[in-house]
Amino acid sequence: MADRDRTTLDYVQPGAEERGRLREDFDFNDLNKDGRLTLGEFMRYMREVDENITTEECEIGFDEMDTDHDGAIEFDEFFAWWTQK
Repeated sequence: MADRDRTTLDYVQPGAEERGRLREDFDFNDLNKDGRLTLGEFMRYMREVDENITTEECEIGFDEMDTDHDGAIEFDEFFAWWTQK
């Protein structure tokens, strides 16, 4: 194994591809580009994912993600919520 040439995949951290995809989704939906999703931005995003989602369901999801309770979702909160098992 030591003689094997290293490939790009040897340098990629586990979950890096998923993190990158979620980062793109987050950044695309961060309309004012402040690095945080407001409730309005989050609701817009969730309605793209599920057009039948209710406002109440969006508010519940937002509150679950906003773990520091500052009224916005930062990327780390967003990533942690989407990847929890």
